[in-house]
Amino acid sequence: PSQKITTSIKEVNTSVLGETLSFTLESTGDWEASASEPIDWITLSPSLGFEGVFDIDMTIKPNTGDRARSVEILFTTGSQSAKIKVSQEWSQFFKVPCASYKISYAGGRVVVDGLPKTDFTITIPAEAQDWISVSGNCLNVAFNENEAARKAKISITDNTIPKTYNVTLTQSGVGKMTISELYIDGYKCLTDKRGIVKDFMYSVDMDAATKPVKIEFYGEGVQWITVGSNETKIYSGDIVSLSDLKANSNLNIYSHCETSPKIGTQTLVVSGLPIVEIITNEDVKDEPKVDCTFRLFDPKARTDDGDNKNLTFFESKGGIEYRGAGAQRYIKKPYNFKLYDSKGEKREAELLNIRNDNSWILDAMFLDVAHMRTRVCFDIWNQFNKPYYVSEKPKAMSGTRGHHVEMFLNGEYRGLFTLTDRIDRKQYQIEQNGGYIYKAKGWTDACCLRGYSARSSNDDYYWNSADIEQEYPDADDGFAPNFNYLADMIDFVAKSSKEEFSANFEQHFDMNSIIDAFIFLNMIVAHDNIGRNTFWILRDVKESKKFIHGLWDLDGTLGRTWDRKEENPNQGWVRGRFRIYERIIDENPANIHQKIYDRWLELKDGALAPENFNQVVDYYAKQMIDSGARDREVKRWQSLDIADQPRWGYASVYYGDLEGETKYMKEWWAKRLTKVNSLINTLQHK
Repeated sequence: PSQKITTSIKEVNTSVLGETLSFTLESTGDWEASASEPIDWITLSPSLGFEGVFDIDMTIKPNTGDRARSVEILFTTGSQSAKIKVSQEWSQFFKVPCASYKISYAGGRVVVDGLPKTDFTITIPAEAQDWISVSGNCLNVAFNENEAARKAKISITDNTIPKTYNVTLTQSGVGKMTISELYIDGYKCLTDKRGIVKDFMYSVDMDAATKPVKIEFYGEGVQWITVGSNETKIYSGDIVSLSDLKANSNLNIYSHCETSPKIGTQTLVVSGLPIVEIITNEDVKDEPKVDCTFRLFDPKARTDDGDNKNLTFFESKGGIEYRGAGAQRYIKKPYNFKLYDSKGEKREAELLNIRNDNSWILDAMFLDVAHMRTRVCFDIWNQFNKPYYVSEKPKAMSGTRGHHVEMFLNGEYRGLFTLTDRIDRKQYQIEQNGGYIYKAKGWTDACCLRGYSARSSNDDYYWNSADIEQEYPDADDGFAPNFNYLADMIDFVAKSSKEEFSANFEQHFDMNSIIDAFIFLNMIVAHDNIGRNTFWILRDVKESKKFIHGLWDLDGTLGRTWDRKEENPNQGWVRGRFRIYERIIDENPANIHQKIYDRWLELKDGALAPENFNQVVDYYAKQMIDSGARDREVKRWQSLDIADQPRWGYASVYYGDLEGETKYMKEWWAKRLTKVNSLINTLQHK
């Protein structure tokens, strides 16, 4: 049978004092009431029932908060529902008898509760009638422009009793005419306790035209605002068109009140990048993760959360910690964070159209003078390198993806970061039972594939003497540590004869992965990534023990070392102590020289061509400059960075001259391409 549920009212608007009202509900089956959000200011009697017609009492409590409020009450039977929207106004109020009541300099309406509907009298003394007037059961108090507080003894008579109450009304001295909270299209604009972004921050889509927005605000004494040079009055809740609401702009917000000529001025800083806000109850540390609330505002609406698609605003519980080892010594630190549901369990979401996951990175890019090197490198790497099984696993990726964001931590503006995914099992789509990911973290012989002092005892996920970590599987995955596969590979590279190394090379390594990594690391001059900052990945040991060469932390590349010093584009091979590269260059195993040459011919005029490189660089530079984020990052960190440089011996350069740095990177890339071309021509090939 068809289901149906109806209510005799659809909307309730009530005063600050609240009320109790009755309505009728009719349902064809069992029904229950629920609210669009948790509430404690409305009660229903009854709140559930069965088939039939019910008289329901709704009690709305007085609004003791600091603003108007509303909620939707939903009555549901089966798949059918009916709703009532309840809205309650806000104003100051007191209930007689009341000896005294204090209000702020802003004044405004004060409702007197406890009186009959009509038969009462409110008398204002003559000396106070220039700043207090009466309208029904309300006192209208003017803005106090004086520095001193002022008082008035008001007489209130209930004529039905009769009884007279004397109330001393005290109003404080003048303060600032400011708004304390600003909402644009429902998003609460952030404020910065350090003052880097002044009063409020919002973000717009830099690639879209301006559109009307809903403005809501709260503030002492503020009745309306004007924005910029536009003198149109904007009341809280108005939908307006602001032609100046564009990225990289600072808009003045002027606050007004009818009872005072005083005008307050504040600033709205407009970005064009997503804004991340993280709130914790305790200081972030290396480990373990501390509980946090994660919020992401993206004007491009690129986030999906299950069935909720194209979200502009996303919020989740989570856990956050510092990321990395060496990076923790820097004044601006990177972070790892995970998303949790309300029960503290794993929660996945597709942030910024990157991928659906619960584990994420906020990269500080602190030592990168361009604040884009890792992103540029991985974007180009992803264009041409794919795992060898990508036809079977089309989602498999060998590099990270990410976007620039601006980040706030506990109300403090922390500057420019990139929000990225991770190199992990999901990224490479390796098998859950049989796949392995090892991460080389130092410059030991084992990391450089030159041997090891002792094989791992496989009792921990960190091979301590080798400085290598088993990233997958780890303890959370329910599998034991096993470094035997990696140790066997190190033995092969370090100890095999030239003939054996050549004959069995393709049994131990995915040839395409090794060739692409060899070309790319030489092209970007990644001295910090030939041993250290290297992943070795096995798709499934039951199928094959061929290792894939994975890349990581590419900020010390593209013309600068890890400590910001300029890198010579005309230097020779990037080989260092990395034994596999020594043997590739010197021994030509499995005729790899010819394969490197052939692959180079494909790449040098394609993904590695200067035109493509310049396009990727220009994209990120434009994002940072056009959004205004570059200037805010400089304001936040430049003085601290310069003061910290002598401590670590960084080169005396900084991120501020992004135009100059990108020009340097482009020129460096063109020179390096010529040099790598000559190096590859020295290999044994036809």
